Amino acid sequence: MSIRTTTIAFVLSLLALLCAGFSSSELNDYRSGLDKLGVGDYKGALIDFSKAIEIDPEEPQSYYYRGLAKAKSGDFQGSISDYDKAIELDADKVDSYGSRGIAKARSGDVNGAILDFNKAIEINPKDGNAQFNHGISMEISGDMKSACIDWEKAVDLGYAPAVKFVSKNCQ
Repeated sequence: MSIRTTTIAFVLSLLALLCAGFSSSELNDYRSGLDKLGVGDYKGALIDFSKAIEIDPEEPQSYYYRGLAKAKSGDFQGSISDYDKAIELDADKVDSYGSRGIAKARSGDVNGAILDFNKAIEINPKDGNAQFNHGISMEISGDMKSACIDWEKAVDLGYAPAVKFVSKNCQ
């Protein structure tokens, strides 16, 4: 193989690696969805993330963020379905478990929420947000002792919002 052919093959391989993950149009829809989600245009974000999913139905981030847009729109069951798919595609993403836990709690499935927060904490024991939300679920279930333990752990992990809950509920 000539040096020129080798160089061209190397450059094409490098380009393929750099473009892996998202196609150009999927990336445009994904970025547009993130922008719309950030400014509160949840309907627009839903449309863009759905387009990204049509292009690449194996990309977990598109399902995750579409789930967020659905949750922000009040569609907790729809968001749970999207988080389920995101978890199916990437079982180690803490945020998917945490967001699904919140959606389950908001839709009345407190036991399901507790299980999701348990999994998030198992994946990342230093996630103060998951620990805090586990405490919220424990409070909803009526177990204030466990809630306080969770919130104190969240404080120890540096999750500042938990300080207020500890001082208000755990003295």
